[in-house]
Amino acid sequence: MASTKSGESGVQADKPVRKTRFVAAPDAGAAPGDADPTGDGNVPGALMSRRAAIGGGCMGAAALLCFLVGAGFSGGEATVSHDKAQQIVSLREQIRTAEVRTDALPEATDADRALVTAQGAAEQIARLQNEYRYLTPSVADSGGTLDQAAAEPTRRNLTPYFAPDVGQATLQPWYLLASDKDVAAGNEIPMSFDSGFKWVAQRPYSVEVDGTIRVTWLAVQTRPAAGHAPAVLAWARADYDMTRKSFSGVQTGTTTTGEALRQEVKAP
Repeated sequence: MASTKSGESGVQADKPVRKTRFVAAPDAGAAPGDADPTGDGNVPGALMSRRAAIGGGCMGAAALLCFLVGAGFSGGEATVSHDKAQQIVSLREQIRTAEVRTDALPEATDADRALVTAQGAAEQIARLQNEYRYLTPSVADSGGTLDQAAAEPTRRNLTPYFAPDVGQATLQPWYLLASDKDVAAGNEIPMSFDSGFKWVAQRPYSVEVDGTIRVTWLAVQTRPAAGHAPAVLAWARADYDMTRKSFSGVQTGTTTTGEALRQEVKAP
C-alpha cells in the first residue's frame, strides 16, 4: 500500500489539513455513507462557490479602503495618518491577492464537469479493487502471497487511472478480508464472489485552486452482524488532477476493526 496507517477511526487519525478553494455539487448521485467521510467538511447542502466568497471579500476590502481614504481627506485635510496609510496599503494588497486567486479558480461549469469525471473514475477504481477480492482464497493458501499472474488483468486495468509515477503498491489490492478465504467463488465467476466487504467511492464536492479533487474510498462490510451498522474496514484517498485526468498522492489505511480482520498481502 502506498501509505498505510491504522487507528480507531481509520480516516480521522492521519487526516492532513486541506483548505478548500472551490466548492460545487456535481449532478451524480451520492455514494452510500458519504456524509463527511474524511472530516474535511465537504458535505452536501449550503455549498457556495469559492469564487463568490473571494469576490465578496474583495468587495468588502474595497469598501473599507474607500472609507479610510474618504475619512483621511475629510475636513479638507490633504494627508492621512501613518496608521491609516498602512491600512490602505494592506487593503490594496488584499484586493490584488483576491483578484489573482479569483482568476486562478476554475469556472463553475468546468469544476462541475471535473467533479463528475472524478467520481466516475473513482467508481471504476472501486469496481476494479473489488475484483481483487476473489483472489483472497489463493492468497490465504499461499501464506499471503498474491498470484501476480492472476492479478495482472486487474492491475493492467487500474493503471490508466493513475499518474505514471505512482508506486506499484497503488495498483495492488488495498485491502482483503481474511474471512473471504472461506467463501466459495461459485462457478469461477469473479463477479459472483460473495465477499464480506466492498469498496465504495465517496462523492467528491470540492476543487482546489490547483485543479485537484480529493477523492476518498471506503471498504465497508456487506454482511454486518444483526442489529449492527456496516463497519468501515479500510480507506483510501487520492488527488484527482482535473487537467491530467489521473489520480496521484494515494494513501491507504485500515480502521482498528479492519486491521483485526485483514488478510495479509505480502509485497511483491
